[in-house]
Amino acid sequence: MNGIPSSASTMIEHWQTLSSKTVAECRIFSVEMVAKSHPSRGSASEFAFIRTSDWVNIIPLTDAGTVILVRQYRHGIEDISLELPGGIIDEGEDPREAAQRECVEETGYRGTAEAELIGVNDPNPALQGNRCYSFLWRGCRAVDIQHLDEHEEIEVVEVPFGDIPALIREGKIRHSLVLAAFLFHFLQAR
Repeated sequence: MNGIPSSASTMIEHWQTLSSKTVAECRIFSVEMVAKSHPSRGSASEFAFIRTSDWVNIIPLTDAGTVILVRQYRHGIEDISLELPGGIIDEGEDPREAAQRECVEETGYRGTAEAELIGVNDPNPALQGNRCYSFLWRGCRAVDIQHLDEHEEIEVVEVPFGDIPALIREGKIRHSLVLAAFLFHFLQAR
């Protein structure tokens, strides 16, 4: 792939896990301390990891060429964020079903066919081992009311799809996983 060696041909070795212990159990993630040893140097260190489920997000497109976004308060940044519908994949749930479920729950919009997988990324491989699956759902229209959990307050925002690049450039869309989903879509559209 353009001169970049695959992971199979790299000189970098996988570290060996010596031990692991959970140090915190939180509502949607746990924190683990893992002792690892370098395979050739023999040096050992302890690393912190955040263990969490895989995530999904989805680009809901209407036949009129608009994208359905959600605006909600995010505690990490202590501000309002403009983003795509998305969330945690429940244990045993198919990523596509999770993305479609999250879209309907957060927006009340549903597509006319199954959502298309457009990309998968590793949200933060330095600290986390989970993945985020991004989907595109065409033919979306309002079919239901929102079904939010007790911690959610979400405003549904319909935006012309052509306005998305400007919203990104202007810093109005900053959520990294949302940016990744739009990147996957723009790369496929080329």
